[in-house]
Amino acid sequence: MKKKIVFSLLFLFLFYAIGIVFSTLYIQNTTGALERLIKLHQIEDLRQHLILSIQTVQSELYTVGTPLGHKIDIITDNVSLLEENATRCTGCHHEPEIDSRLKEIQKYIRDYQAALSYYITASANREGIERLKFNAAAIGNTLLATTEQMSIDASRKLAFMTNEALERARIVRTILIITILLTFVFSLLIAFRLTKSITDPINVLVNATRAIAAGDLDYSVSYKDKTEFGELADNFNIMSSALKEGYTELEEDIAKRKEAELALAKSEERYALAAQGANDGLWDWDITNNRIYYSPRWKMMLGCTESDISSSPEEWFGRVHPDDRKKLDSQFAAHMLGNTPHFESEYRITHKDGTYRWVLSRGIAVWDTSGKAFRIAGSQTDITARKSVEEQLIYDAFHDALTGLPNRALFMDRLQQALRAFETQARRHRDHNFAVLFIDLDRFKVINDSLGHIIGDRLLVAVGQRLLNCLRPSDSVARLGGDEYAILLETSNERKDFIDIAERIQADLPIPFLIDGRELITTASIGIAFGSGIYSHADEIIRDADIAMYQAKAKGKARIEIFEEHMHASFIDKLKLEADLRMALDHRELRLHYQPILDMTSNRLTGFEALVRWFHPTRGIIFPMDFIPLAEESGLIMEIGEWIFREACTQLVVWQKKYTASPGLKMSMNISGRQFSDPALLDQIILIVNDVGIDPGSLIIEITESIIMENADLALATLHKLREMGFQLHIDDFGTGYSSLSYINVFPVTALKIDRSFIAKMADSDESLEIIKAIISLAKNLNFEVIAEGLEEIGQVSKMKDLNCDFAQGFYFAKPMDTEGIENWIRDKG
Repeated sequence: MKKKIVFSLLFLFLFYAIGIVFSTLYIQNTTGALERLIKLHQIEDLRQHLILSIQTVQSELYTVGTPLGHKIDIITDNVSLLEENATRCTGCHHEPEIDSRLKEIQKYIRDYQAALSYYITASANREGIERLKFNAAAIGNTLLATTEQMSIDASRKLAFMTNEALERARIVRTILIITILLTFVFSLLIAFRLTKSITDPINVLVNATRAIAAGDLDYSVSYKDKTEFGELADNFNIMSSALKEGYTELEEDIAKRKEAELALAKSEERYALAAQGANDGLWDWDITNNRIYYSPRWKMMLGCTESDISSSPEEWFGRVHPDDRKKLDSQFAAHMLGNTPHFESEYRITHKDGTYRWVLSRGIAVWDTSGKAFRIAGSQTDITARKSVEEQLIYDAFHDALTGLPNRALFMDRLQQALRAFETQARRHRDHNFAVLFIDLDRFKVINDSLGHIIGDRLLVAVGQRLLNCLRPSDSVARLGGDEYAILLETSNERKDFIDIAERIQADLPIPFLIDGRELITTASIGIAFGSGIYSHADEIIRDADIAMYQAKAKGKARIEIFEEHMHASFIDKLKLEADLRMALDHRELRLHYQPILDMTSNRLTGFEALVRWFHPTRGIIFPMDFIPLAEESGLIMEIGEWIFREACTQLVVWQKKYTASPGLKMSMNISGRQFSDPALLDQIILIVNDVGIDPGSLIIEITESIIMENADLALATLHKLREMGFQLHIDDFGTGYSSLSYINVFPVTALKIDRSFIAKMADSDESLEIIKAIISLAKNLNFEVIAEGLEEIGQVSKMKDLNCDFAQGFYFAKPMDTEGIENWIRDKG
């Protein structure tokens, strides 16, 4: 292979050198031609000077004695110049033909000089002088003609030689280009050839080594070559064969070695014990001589050098934390007596810097035939980092990640301890000595949804801190989840002390919180359960405090309620009712009743309001006000609301087809706050409308003010989408909520519904009448329709007609009825 590379490179060099030699020869010839061209150009210049000198002498000769002529001295000077140019031209090297012509020109010049000399020195008569002048002029003309012809011939020769030199230069350039291109092509061919000559055998050898590595010891290389690779392939086959033979011998050696290892296993038992105990820093205690070997790593863990610690056992045990020494000694003793299979202990030990480090020591003892331990060896591992992580994990497991307060698990543990302490004290006296406060923030969801979870989380942290500020050092506060907190109050025998703390919390919480430049105000509903002998588990007292808190919510929020026994019965009843409600749809216990809505001007039926009733198998009819809040709280309202919407739409389609004499019948349906905030509401409504095949323009969705104002921006977007789909939108119970009049003209509602409470008080209360007038006036100014509900007397009907109310519903016209009752009512009315 080395010869191939050398010969290839030598060939490439010789080819390139030949091209360079040819180019050099042509360049040398071209250089000689160029030198001759330079001389010819110089000779041509001399000829031109010679011709100019002859012409000058001739001109002076013809003009002498005339007004244009010069003195005879001028002719003499020009003749001298003519002789000088002729001499310089003769001094050059020329071809024989040119040299003979130059000599002829020199002869003419000498004759020309002689004739001029005769003319200039003549003193004969005038005719003789003129004759000499014309003789000299004739010789000069002959000389001029001869010189000019030679100049013309020389110019032709010069042009020919110039073209010849340029052609030689082009040939040189062509030779160089061809040499470079062919050299490049040969280089590529040689490189490809050499690469193939190297890579092919290498690939063969690589595949062979892979096969050998995979265990194919019979693999051989069939590559044949006269280069080093061929020799390498032959040697590889020899090596493969030798390897196969050696492998058989190796297997035999391994079998023998295993036998030897088994024989040595017993003698290595001591080493195995030390290796089993070792993990980090090693120690080896010679109990007989009471000396301990501490490895450098063992000493380094304590920040000590080799010379800082001796081999005394006190170097170890004297550094152990006093609180951990007793446990360490007992664990050592248990293992030394054979009560434990191995020694293991976690304890704190003094570092050189004065701090304590947590370590884990493990070891195994060796006993003599009498059962007495004479040696124990093991390891010591620094577990300080692990202990820190464990402590953090324990802290995280019992504390709320957001507020840093104890979480439910830790609070329940402390509450269980308080219950046990109470049981112990109850044997001596029966006074209450602890209480649990269950706190739930009012309307926190509004803040969280409108301002975002980040602001909501910061408010929760601030509330937790404020609760801590309201408590005594012995009290505990925990965040149970969401916006719920629990407080354990202890070390007092008077109920009033616990109530005072709850009232202090109620007074401090509404103080505005400044969060991200915003002033946020929140209140809380608080339930209190006092410790008593009826409780044996922490979750029982938490349950009762929670029940009391829900009573506070039900009575208007932002108040304190103390748990009473009847509340539990009410709560159990509520749970039972919720369980029954979950089965109500499946058992077809929910039914719709419909109340007619009439045009007050024409007394014509315009539509109905769908009202759900629950026909409970044991409790009888349950009205919406008694189970809808429970449905919202439990999440069942989504399923019930979907069923009401589909059932009402289906029934309206039937009546629209049946009562064609009452065109444009509409159906009003209430949407709860939980439904309205559900992102899937619009898709659900569209699906039902498409399934039933009803015109959305004949459907009216009624929403209360409070639902709209909980999140005005979200409500506005949802209402616009419903209006774009064709639904009519009514604000139900208008005047009883907390709407802002600045919003009312922005919402795309079509009608306001006056709450029945204003209608009922209209005759006895001027204030209610004025509110009704204001609502109707506001609606007319905003081009809204007005519906009065709860009309039960003729006087109420007459008054609403006088006030230009558009539509009405109430017992005066008809009570809510099932489908059969509505159809009978329409037939009787018609």
